[in-house]
Amino acid sequence: MDHRERMLATIAGAPSDALPWAPRMDLWLIAQQARGSLPAELHAADTVDIAKHFGFACHAVRGDFTAPRDPRDWMLRGFGIENHSDFPYRVDVSGLPVEFSTDGELYRTTIHTPAGDATAILEMTDAMRRDGMSIPFVRKRPIESSADFEAVAQVFEALEVLPTPAAYAAFRSRIGEHGLAVAQGPIAAAPVHLVLHDLMNMEAFFYLYMDDAASIHRFADRLRPFFEAALDAILQCNAEVVWWGANYDQQVTWPAFFRDEIAPWLRTIGDRVRAGGKLLATHADGENHQLLPLFPACKLDVAESVCTEPMTSDSLADLRGGMGDRTTIWGGIPSVALLGDSMTDGQFEAQLDKVFDALGTGERLILGVSDNVPPDVNLDRLDRITRRVEAFGPVVPAARPPA
Repeated sequence: MDHRERMLATIAGAPSDALPWAPRMDLWLIAQQARGSLPAELHAADTVDIAKHFGFACHAVRGDFTAPRDPRDWMLRGFGIENHSDFPYRVDVSGLPVEFSTDGELYRTTIHTPAGDATAILEMTDAMRRDGMSIPFVRKRPIESSADFEAVAQVFEALEVLPTPAAYAAFRSRIGEHGLAVAQGPIAAAPVHLVLHDLMNMEAFFYLYMDDAASIHRFADRLRPFFEAALDAILQCNAEVVWWGANYDQQVTWPAFFRDEIAPWLRTIGDRVRAGGKLLATHADGENHQLLPLFPACKLDVAESVCTEPMTSDSLADLRGGMGDRTTIWGGIPSVALLGDSMTDGQFEAQLDKVFDALGTGERLILGVSDNVPPDVNLDRLDRITRRVEAFGPVVPAARPPA
């Protein structure tokens, strides 16, 4: 089996010839490029080349973020929307004047609406690139109070989602058998999640949500057409797996919020993409201990970038049990385990023993690093994981009684 076949078999709960191992390397590559520390043979490498060089599957979730970017890809990032040449759709603003400028570090977008200006400011410095950052930091969010709702709602009502199935197809072709090209969906899982995740300062959102949730819901209802158009566009591409929603955490997306605002959308999106012949993945990289009872009802096919102890409260075994039998876990190796100043060699080996001792048959697990391989990784440890994966052997799921 090749890497792609192996990963698809795992998600289907079928046997495979080996445990899939697909750590995210793009932030490591960005940092090494910015530092000038790549070996000569990797100077022109992309994420596929890096995966081939190290001998594991390519983590091809959403797109290759090491590729050169048009600065205008960031024009709407402060509004929670990103464009990329690998995505199955692009988002433009239609009918409203847009001012976008950048000096190479600050990215400023102002959209003029009848209700006033909506402005977002991002920052990406050389120092941030040397640390491996692939997404600019948001310096100013477009909503500072409920007084900004109308202008930002008008921005979203002016958005045009343009399907680009050929762009995704080219991405999938480029990844080929080296990994599973997972198609990009919205970063926030649902309209209210978008308000929290991207449009408002977190503290301001919490106060307003507790004091006047109705105003947030009225505003969020006007964002729904964007999410629906994004889903319609995704369904036109030839992806097997769709990525939708990210960054859940029991403190930020607390249990009641996750239950009421996020889980219903994940269920609905999952039903729609499966009806369209695809599967649903979501990026579950935070502290999820109190959220675990809520995940099975989401009917996820893949929980990607799942983070374990010591970075969160739960072991990989806890998370696999809590997410439910139908969900494939992609993750399991905490990024700190790869850093010499975070774990000694002995502690690292003990961490690996704990992970592999709990794998059982290895079914419904794509081993990965949560959230990503850090720029200062001890590469010997990365190789050590590869050797443990090779020693694990084939994956033969346990027989289960009919449902």
